[in-house]
Amino acid sequence: MRELFFPELRFYRLHKMARAIHLDADLRKKFRENPEAVMDEFGLTPEERELVRSKDPVKMFNAGVMPYAIFYLIWEAEGWIFLPPEKQTLYKEVSAS
Repeated sequence: MRELFFPELRFYRLHKMARAIHLDADLRKKFRENPEAVMDEFGLTPEERELVRSKDPVKMFNAGVMPYAIFYLIWEAEGWIFLPPEKQTLYKEVSAS
């Protein structure tokens, strides 16, 4: 039987908040204006808060945050989805040194 993989339970609150931000435009706006208040509302742990504050999708993924949550928190909630690719943090120029 194939083993199923689910998001780590230690990030349950973070995933719940990300999904709510995705579904609720008012919450997205509130998150942009005051992310700390939204994190309080969802009871994020210090580890979850640090990941959200980092705005680092690679760090989030490596810690075990599901990709859909990263998309909701970074590209959607922060508005990166509307930026040209060269302005998004994953597409940084690499020097040829």
